[in-house]
Amino acid sequence: MAEKDESGPSTAASKVKMQMQKMQDANVKYKNLLKLAKERIQQQDDELKRLKADLESVSRQDVQRDNNATGGDEVPDVVGNAVENGCIIVRVCQRVKVDHGHQEESSHNLSEEIWALIEFELFDPDQQEPVVPPQRTKKWKLFEKEAELQDFIRRDTGEPLKLPPYSLTPQQSSTMQEEARQSVSKITEEFRRFRVKSEMARKQADAQIRELQTNNVESAKKRIEDQDVEKELEQARSEFSRFERMRAEMSQQEAQWKEAYDLILAENKKLKSSGSEALLASQWRQRYETCVKEKYELESKLYVAAEKAETVDGKYELKYRDLKESFRLYRKKAKEIFEAQQGGPQGTSLVRIGTSSNDDSKLDYLKNLMVNYLTSDIHVREHMEGAIGTVLQFSTEDIEKIEAKKAESDYWAYLGYN
Repeated sequence: MAEKDESGPSTAASKVKMQMQKMQDANVKYKNLLKLAKERIQQQDDELKRLKADLESVSRQDVQRDNNATGGDEVPDVVGNAVENGCIIVRVCQRVKVDHGHQEESSHNLSEEIWALIEFELFDPDQQEPVVPPQRTKKWKLFEKEAELQDFIRRDTGEPLKLPPYSLTPQQSSTMQEEARQSVSKITEEFRRFRVKSEMARKQADAQIRELQTNNVESAKKRIEDQDVEKELEQARSEFSRFERMRAEMSQQEAQWKEAYDLILAENKKLKSSGSEALLASQWRQRYETCVKEKYELESKLYVAAEKAETVDGKYELKYRDLKESFRLYRKKAKEIFEAQQGGPQGTSLVRIGTSSNDDSKLDYLKNLMVNYLTSDIHVREHMEGAIGTVLQFSTEDIEKIEAKKAESDYWAYLGYN
């Protein structure tokens, strides 16, 4: 059944496509016809414009000729006697054949007339030199037959002139233009009807295609839904079987846990009845071992900290001893200088000599003192600040500044001077 349903829509779709192709071909054909008709009308319009321009030029020439004739310079109008009357035929500009047909009357009682626009050149036989530029004029001539026109253009020179093709008369141009317009309007109307018909056919084909697509979509959707339902049922069956297996496994696990619980409960009751004191003793034993282990760890940490403290104190003690020895030597030298100053001029001279000789040792002492101070710890610096103040002879104002700074910051720890 599904194969029949699929073959049916495909056949209908192919028919619709063939119909659309035929309509498109017909549309192209009508467009080409309309294009040819427009080109033909354009050519006829151009021809009509050219004829109108020629008629206007001829009319202007006729007016000019009439004006010249009125002024005494009349152009002769005798067919066949152009040479004798001072005119030579130069060329035939245009010729028109007028077919009276069923007209009852005509000006010359002729069923057919041939009008030719002939260009003449005027000349004077008595004048020896030609006139430059030559005087020329144009005039329409009437002939009854083609032979008369041929004879007329051969009489002056003896040679036939080239004749232009026949031009359309204004009536013929109007008739042809009207026929072309009617043809164009007819083709336009047919094209409009064809467009309406093709648009209706296109809409009908679109509706059929949409209907076929809808049917195909519905059938495909139905098949997909059926497949989805089958997949869901299969998945539900597999889930149900998995749940059944899990339920059986959980029931078995529950039975095992219950059995283990019963065993543990029985053992616990037995321990409570017979071995509760032994259990308590084992717990206290574990607690005692943990405390002993923590004690050993704390003792080892304390021992390491004590060793570090002894090392630091020894380092500070050595620095303090060096500084104390340096300060003792400096005080000794200062005392000697003071005693020399008290001894008078001789002592002053000795002080000067001693000062010059002891500058190097004093600088070395200050250098050593500052190096020890800057490389010492903050606690060692407290003992060295008094010695530095004595050596550099700080004034009362300097001591007050240092005490004020010490009060502002805990980093300074000035202890005073001896």
